[in-house]
Amino acid sequence: MALLIQRAQLLMQQGRVQDAVTTLRQHLSTYANDIDGLFLLTICYLELNNIEEAEHIISTALGMAPADDRFLYLRSRIAFNRNQFSAAIIAIGEAVAVNPNEPDYFAMWSQILLYKKDYQEALAKAEEGLALDPENQACLNLRSNALFNLGRKEEAFSDLREALERNPENAYTHANIGWKWLQAGDHRQALEHFRESLKLDPNQSFAKEGMVQAMKARYWLYRQFLKYAFFMGKQKAGVQWGIIIAIFILGRIASNVFFPLYILFAVMAISTWLILPISNLFLRLNPYGRYALTPEETRVSTIVGILLLVALLSAGAFWITSFVPFVALAITSGVMMLPVSSLYASQDKKKRTLFLVYTLALAVMGLGGIWMSFSLGGDFDNNICMNIMLIGVFIYQLMANFVISRGR
Repeated sequence: MALLIQRAQLLMQQGRVQDAVTTLRQHLSTYANDIDGLFLLTICYLELNNIEEAEHIISTALGMAPADDRFLYLRSRIAFNRNQFSAAIIAIGEAVAVNPNEPDYFAMWSQILLYKKDYQEALAKAEEGLALDPENQACLNLRSNALFNLGRKEEAFSDLREALERNPENAYTHANIGWKWLQAGDHRQALEHFRESLKLDPNQSFAKEGMVQAMKARYWLYRQFLKYAFFMGKQKAGVQWGIIIAIFILGRIASNVFFPLYILFAVMAISTWLILPISNLFLRLNPYGRYALTPEETRVSTIVGILLLVALLSAGAFWITSFVPFVALAITSGVMMLPVSSLYASQDKKKRTLFLVYTLALAVMGLGGIWMSFSLGGDFDNNICMNIMLIGVFIYQLMANFVISRGR
């Protein structure tokens, strides 16, 4: 019994997770009710991203041992990864009730609260974990995140420096301090820590994402966008909606008072969707930056780049020829950049499919609007397809904001 368990643990340490699954299945064929074996098997399936099988084992294990805090903790992790924060908090609360002496459970609880933007409560949970283990890296990092979002930046940096002193080869801590420097407006310092993180762990996705943002932050315009994005990211969903609605209302007022100010508000409203794929286009010109982008980011930036080029060329063609369908093509291409840029904004496959279907429907309406412009000329008020597309894009942006903010 112990021999197969030890072998599975060794295989897991070597990264041979699928072989570990085979070994654990062999062990459990004889000892089907061994809780430790089931726990290791669950960990393996989580590493293999087989969430359904992991959930099945967790349910089986909790049916045999309802008070096993390890499986309650894993249930919380799965719910958190699915953005089911209420369920995640319930599960981790049950785990802590069974075993209040495990600092990693408080780290998990703090992480969930951070995503819910409950920064004060997140700080409290991280400190409860540190009371159990003052050197716990996860709790130190999470405490610094909560402090930073509460505006206590010096304390946040102090926590991260302390974490690095205790474990200078912790890739996650280097990535975390890199993000803090990025939020503080120093992309050069951020780059240094992201590079160090990736030296220690080339697969550290947190550092890879930060490296991309830091490289793009070399451009002044993108730095301004980052400030806006970080500010919005700190707000709860209700506050975010309030700001978006306020920008819309102020834009409408400005359109009747000072038109250039209306243009400014319009740019602010759409910048959160367009600046990422457009900045990725510039990053692809960098000999190293292009390798930092994911296939999805590359794909979206390519489509947005093509749409932008078509919109500009069509506008130029209309200026030269006064041929109205060029206006319809320019409007359609420009407007379609918005839904295309948010196709992968959610990690949920069902939501992505919804975004894709809706975007394709908008594209069909846009093509219909271009076709109708041949017979209607400049009469866009009666161009039904074009109007449906414009209204549809507005609804799409509201829907996308709602779906994504609910997920967070």
